[in-house]
Amino acid sequence: MSSNILCRAAILAAASIALPCFAADGGIDPSFGVDGVSYVTPDDIDAREIMPVVAIPLPDGKLLFGGTRNKIVEGSPWFEPQIRGALVRLNADGSPDAGFGNTAIPGLFELPDLVGGTRMQGIESMARLDDGSLIAVGTGMVNAPAQGFIVKFDAQGALDAGYGDGGTVLLPAFYPHAVAIDSQGRAVVGGEQFDPQDFIYTSSVIRLDADGTADAGFGDAGMVSIDWGDAQLSGYVSDIKSTPGDGVIVGGGYEVYGSGMGSDFAIARLDADGAFDTSFAGSGWTVFHDKTESSTSNRVNKLAVAADGSIAFAGYHTAGENMTGLILGRLGADGAIDAGFGDASTPGFLAPPVLPTAQSVNATGLLLQDDGKLLVSAGYFAFPDRQTFFALRTTADGQLDAGFGTAGVLQADLAPDGSYSESSAMTLQPDGRIVLAGRSMRSTESPIVEFAATRLLNASGPDDRIFGDGFDGPAP
Repeated sequence: MSSNILCRAAILAAASIALPCFAADGGIDPSFGVDGVSYVTPDDIDAREIMPVVAIPLPDGKLLFGGTRNKIVEGSPWFEPQIRGALVRLNADGSPDAGFGNTAIPGLFELPDLVGGTRMQGIESMARLDDGSLIAVGTGMVNAPAQGFIVKFDAQGALDAGYGDGGTVLLPAFYPHAVAIDSQGRAVVGGEQFDPQDFIYTSSVIRLDADGTADAGFGDAGMVSIDWGDAQLSGYVSDIKSTPGDGVIVGGGYEVYGSGMGSDFAIARLDADGAFDTSFAGSGWTVFHDKTESSTSNRVNKLAVAADGSIAFAGYHTAGENMTGLILGRLGADGAIDAGFGDASTPGFLAPPVLPTAQSVNATGLLLQDDGKLLVSAGYFAFPDRQTFFALRTTADGQLDAGFGTAGVLQADLAPDGSYSESSAMTLQPDGRIVLAGRSMRSTESPIVEFAATRLLNASGPDDRIFGDGFDGPAP
């Protein structure tokens, strides 16, 4: 038996617990891919690295991922990679969909040059509309002035010529990071406006009509700016959700301690017209941190919204000198910290005792199950320790769920003979099974970084997708 097969067996043994008739939640599903894992391998011509940042289950059982592909272009200085938006599609069994894509790599579709002259143009967020079309956002930068982009394409990757300018809307001095779709099929986009004179980033939300034009009925000509109480300091948006009635919830960070001096968690709620919803925290926004600790490096990475209007978030906080760690929290529908969530010593927050050697941790996925449990995926840097796929589940009241993985945590090394693997996207399938995706460097002798995905068993997951990841538009 090869060492690779032995290592894979060790992964499966570590990630699951044998039970009569069924495996524990968080165990790797061996029916997915090959022994529970799927790879899409770059050829170092069309791509050297493939990295997903968002995962979407499709109605036919297939899985679609959005992110980036990197490749080295001949003659590029210092071997700097060219980065383009990319899609990967897997069949329902986890195998690459050979009928999808426009490259020599089965299952890989490369988006065209969206921001002329720029070298880096990765997808940061993507959402699916009812008709199967997709809207993705990101920023084109390097070698030319940075511009945000919003792009719409069909299920096969063809740009929608009726949207914006040939399928793309460009946003000078606006850097989008998150997109949601409201009940009317409008794209709601969160990011920052950049003022080059004062070097200030302002948290902002844009809403676009179905043809890609700014929605004049939202905010000021389609845009809302959030200054978090002081327009002279920078604020950043990491995630956005559309709520019933087409309200908007925004999460990120605000430099309350001064420019470049760290940040606090920041969450805002807008109504359907883009006005601040003053039933939330009295002003429509709140900036906060765990008052039981002295952390000055706090940011929301991901949001999940429950049917009762409460808002869960996953992000990072100061975890030691020059270290950030994973933290979860929950606000009530009124914007107050929910003291019934998390540890008794840190009411409203859970800083799970995981990844103790990591220098930095970022939540890459947050999903809310119908039973109130939270699923979290994260990427982390822990040199010289190995990076692995990582997920955890909490109970509804914010404790690590002992019924998931090992004491609530799943770590799976998808590069047992290589350098590292890292989870960067997560979704729930309609049957409740969890799909984790990311990248994997399976060889220490090659620069190739593969797309990697695995599927986790989840008997207590939802039977449908209505509340699978909050009210983020129609279910796919």
